[in-house]
Amino acid sequence: MNKFKKLLIEAAMNEFGKIYIHALPHPKLIVGERGLINSEKNNGIVLAIGSSSCADFQMEDEYIFAKLRFNGVWENVFIPYEAVDAVLNDLHKPLSIFNFPYYEEDNIDVLRINKYPAMNGQKQEKKQAVIVKPDFTRR
Repeated sequence: MNKFKKLLIEAAMNEFGKIYIHALPHPKLIVGERGLINSEKNNGIVLAIGSSSCADFQMEDEYIFAKLRFNGVWENVFIPYEAVDAVLNDLHKPLSIFNFPYYEEDNIDVLRINKYPAMNGQKQEKKQAVIVKPDFTRR
């Protein structure tokens, strides 16, 4: 799957010039000194890769290297292909979206949202659903 992701990302970069990569939390995902912050530790991070936001971009066999700017500071970012969840050409009106879901390793029929748990021992927040039941019988 890594070779396939590499080919798709390379083709998207050549076609669109700027892409957005949604990277899920992964032990080998490195976002410079900044790291993953707040909800990124559970949900991952969307990285903009293009000529204005990226000083260096290299696609290796196991990972993508990019020098990206965060709040005016250039950070070295290493994205393993296993962490790539989706690739888009535009966040607001995408013409193409490539989504790579994870499957449980021992059972390919079971789809999982995130193969890797939250980083740094963080617990994923469980939110209670609020169910509103309007009563339309009263006037």
